[in-house]
Amino acid sequence: MASGPRFQEGLRVISAYAKRSLEYVKDEAIAVVKFDTSWKKEMPMFKFDSVENLEQWTVGSDANIGGKSEAYWGLTPQKTALFWGTLSSEIPEGVNISQSGYAGIRSKPRPYTLFHRPTFDTTHFRYLAVRAKGDTKQWFVNLKTPTTYDTYLWQHRLYFQRPGEWEIILIPFRDFVLTSHGYVQRRQPRINRGDLKSVGFSLVRQPGDFSLELDWIKAVNTPNTWGDVDMLGEGEYMDKDGNVRRLAPGQTLWDLKKRPIQWFADSPKEDKS
Repeated sequence: MASGPRFQEGLRVISAYAKRSLEYVKDEAIAVVKFDTSWKKEMPMFKFDSVENLEQWTVGSDANIGGKSEAYWGLTPQKTALFWGTLSSEIPEGVNISQSGYAGIRSKPRPYTLFHRPTFDTTHFRYLAVRAKGDTKQWFVNLKTPTTYDTYLWQHRLYFQRPGEWEIILIPFRDFVLTSHGYVQRRQPRINRGDLKSVGFSLVRQPGDFSLELDWIKAVNTPNTWGDVDMLGEGEYMDKDGNVRRLAPGQTLWDLKKRPIQWFADSPKEDKS
């Protein structure tokens, strides 16, 4: 019977595939039986509390093509992830690159099962939620979905109101913009939220030290949202700007309209005589 390190490694790989496949079949079977399309508050996507979880992410910078930036990724004593380093826009002599000064992290593709490579279905959630502690740099959040060209990326600014403090930032999925090599594309199709492959963070052309600490990433709804659908409570309405308002005591939607309901008669039939 075959044995040895290579045989044992082969068994380990097959066992991992089988385990992931069984978990996938179990999850899909439960979803089919329940046919669960009900409202959910959140869907956890990433938690940064272990070395194993951090190993599901990859780090990149202009150092990969000869630049001088430094980027590091590690677990803190508080069981959070820290992405830090120094950006340099200096182009070293003898290196054939036109610009420098970028760094980023992104999640690796989820491991294959025997059936396919799983992705995140965020269709029924309004926001990408990130609990993070940032600096004063201008950061980007990057989403990867199946697209025509591999350089396509969905991006949104990551703004920190209180640099150096923990914040929970909500970004509507529908507000992400399609880019390629950092340039906004003229055609802006709807993002495929049902097939989200990876999440990432990056910054460019801001020389100096940088730091981004991460606790978790989720897809979430607020009590009044279900994906892109707005759910209103009793006595609430939405104004023309999309803001949720509450009716005054005794007020009705009829009062807001200021005009009676207009009935439209059937279209006149064509006279064929």
